[in-house]
Amino acid sequence: MVASSRAPMRRGNNNPSTRIDPRKLPFSNSSSAVTTTINKNKIINNNNHNSNVPSSLISQLACMALKRRLKSKESIVSCDLTADANTMLFGRVGPVTVKGRRWESPLGLTCRAIEATVAECQLDMGRVLSKQKLILTTPAEGTAMIALSSTDFGNFITHPLIKPPSPPQELWTKTAAADNKYDNINDHQSDDRLIFLKEDVSVDPSSGRVTFFGTCFGVKWKFILQRAANRIQRQNSNGGNVSIQATRVESVSPSSAEGEAQQNVQNYDAIIANALTATTTKFFNEMIFELDGTFLAFDDMMVTGKGSEPSVMLSLRIKVEKFPSPGLEF
Repeated sequence: MVASSRAPMRRGNNNPSTRIDPRKLPFSNSSSAVTTTINKNKIINNNNHNSNVPSSLISQLACMALKRRLKSKESIVSCDLTADANTMLFGRVGPVTVKGRRWESPLGLTCRAIEATVAECQLDMGRVLSKQKLILTTPAEGTAMIALSSTDFGNFITHPLIKPPSPPQELWTKTAAADNKYDNINDHQSDDRLIFLKEDVSVDPSSGRVTFFGTCFGVKWKFILQRAANRIQRQNSNGGNVSIQATRVESVSPSSAEGEAQQNVQNYDAIIANALTATTTKFFNEMIFELDGTFLAFDDMMVTGKGSEPSVMLSLRIKVEKFPSPGLEF
């Protein structure tokens, strides 16, 4: 899973199907011909009279493949699949909806709940029946929604495969002049990288904001993530659906003895804050996770107080070119 800014699929900012509708929270339950659920390693099949053996097999294989990639035994995985006997002969099934709760990956990626739907999957039915293996013949596209608690969001931004954006190169020379605060930034290359922190994440439904922290240039910064709800916010985020505001955690107040020097530090703070605001906003709006042939592209967000604790809902566009390899950890 790699965070990237390239876009292998068309953005869907104006597509209402990828927008978050609060009326649909919590996740809706769609009807289907076959539903397979794995709860604490127990497989439960709920099939109606229209179901058949191939569709049940596909649903069960999908659940088992996902369950094997999760660390927690408490994770719940279910797959709703609709299939027509005539189209299944050609490998076409759908829509397919995968749902889950309390997911935790081997590398610490967690979520309260997830629901992903693709309109159609085209499978190699020969491989499905003979090898019991899901092989796509054409990419499948759809949408997903993920619910993250404050702890989940901290795990998300500090995941080993998430690479925060680098500050602009021109900042290195500008901050080098502020030796009195940054301790000669060019001599401390580890300090010039932006590193998100797992601790102290807060999700506030009343303001619709997610607050998290990071370090850059040897200084701690606060980041406020929120949905770009109006025209001005969308302009500031270059048309993206979210905006981020970065500020230094501990501001510097000029003293009478070092007024001019400290004022220069404040000016550099403002320069860095503006740069971090721009780069992190761009990073989140253009974020794409590549998971061994599966692409998850950020589209929208909202904050909700529903459930046992507040959570941030992420709306994603998905494109599956192939299913992740069995030994892949994420």
